[in-house]
Amino acid sequence: MADPSQDATVASWVRQHGTLARFDLEIALCHILDCSRAHLLTHPDRALNQHELAQLERWSDQLYKHVPIAYLCGNQEFWGLSLTVDHRVLVPRPDTETLVEQALACMAQQDPSPFTGTALRLLDLGTGSGAIALALASERPDADVHACDCSIDSLAVARENSRSLKLPVTLDHSDWFDNISQRYDLIVSNPPYIAPSDPYLDLLGAEPAHALVADDNGLADLRTICEQAGRFLQTNGWLLLEHGFDQAEAVRSLLSNNGFIDVQSRRDLGGNERVTWGQKPSDQALSAHE
Repeated sequence: MADPSQDATVASWVRQHGTLARFDLEIALCHILDCSRAHLLTHPDRALNQHELAQLERWSDQLYKHVPIAYLCGNQEFWGLSLTVDHRVLVPRPDTETLVEQALACMAQQDPSPFTGTALRLLDLGTGSGAIALALASERPDADVHACDCSIDSLAVARENSRSLKLPVTLDHSDWFDNISQRYDLIVSNPPYIAPSDPYLDLLGAEPAHALVADDNGLADLRTICEQAGRFLQTNGWLLLEHGFDQAEAVRSLLSNNGFIDVQSRRDLGGNERVTWGQKPSDQALSAHE
């Protein structure tokens, strides 16, 4: 019997699985063949041996089941950081870097803390892999960065990433603000915001539902955070939220209705309003606003 791998090449394997995302196929090839994407592009006729082909087929089977390529590789790059990720956490998306960018811009307006005169204190709610908190810690090593999550499993991943990247972040187990007692200069969150009825969820079945889905058309957790965050922010502190591409107007209303001022939204790389933020007013500003 002929060896099934005899004529298999990089190019033929990619063609065979053409219904999968080409980027995912290239990442799989790079990982299993231990080469760069540049090497793949310049060596499309590189032959695949039986062992390589068997491993690639196992991975393609998982990709057809919508398992993220990051889970198969065991890592995902975010803000230039290589993060460990697996089924316990949501895979960080490039759009979330918009939240990091805006958080850094807000921090630049508050340095040092106007309330304490010391280093800024930050909180990342629902940290998952720790992506946002670690990105901020990497850019602002002078800041006191805290993060929490309702999932012990997720916190274990965040702790591993903090340790491997040598970026100190204080990690706490808390369902939103339930176990939070301090006040912060800035609170950020990428909470669940996909509606339970959204058909897009079928493509995300391998990722933890608790990190994706929220009731009330995806707004339930965003509403909870907007209603409670003021008690945990210093005067003039900022609350920044990632949300769905069509939720910016609703989130602006949630922030304004809960007393936040200077409410604004920022677009992601795709041109969608992805991040909305507002500031907790001083007593004088609140009186004027009222």
